[in-house]
Amino acid sequence: MAVATLALLFLLITVFRGVQPEVHRDGEGPLGSTGDPRHQEAVAFDPVKGGPWTLGYPLCLEQGDQPAIIQSVSPAKTVGVGFRFLGAEIRQFPTKHEHMPIGSVDGYPPQLPDPLHPAVGFSVSTHCTKSGLAATYTELLIGFDRKAGADGGGWRGIKVGYSVGGHHRAVILGFDILVCGSAVTNEPRLCPEFAPTPSGTSG
Repeated sequence: MAVATLALLFLLITVFRGVQPEVHRDGEGPLGSTGDPRHQEAVAFDPVKGGPWTLGYPLCLEQGDQPAIIQSVSPAKTVGVGFRFLGAEIRQFPTKHEHMPIGSVDGYPPQLPDPLHPAVGFSVSTHCTKSGLAATYTELLIGFDRKAGADGGGWRGIKVGYSVGGHHRAVILGFDILVCGSAVTNEPRLCPEFAPTPSGTSG
């Protein structure tokens, strides 16, 4: 009886592990963006002005030739509650003067000269380049908006779940998307009005 129980437990653990994606940093698996696992950058929006917004991030194959099929787009971590995720799309285009990465633009979905595709289910097959822009560029577009109130917050990192050859993985990209507010106190350059005042100074 004990042997059968142990065998069942081993089987359940194996199956559970089999459905959990292998999580890796940018540049350490098939799907990537900058190729640098230490890359970190943030964008923060005014909690009073504007919104919604679209943010654009490169996606490409860092390793291998098999396409990476996107299964999910979510935050690696969140802070605060004063934000809304509106959705994720993919834009793939040949790079030329009138077709360039957006960085960020007002509105979601954005008005762009290229067709947009739902991120989930899209097959990324463009390869990463070490310098300059690839001839064909795949851009992950994330829609973001603020909520009423002064809390702010947002995403600390982007987690993209995907599969390659039937193997489930997830990459953590070092991009933060924030709305300034009381929940964002460690970004003095982006949200100076919410940075803590040094002790002993007026302000």
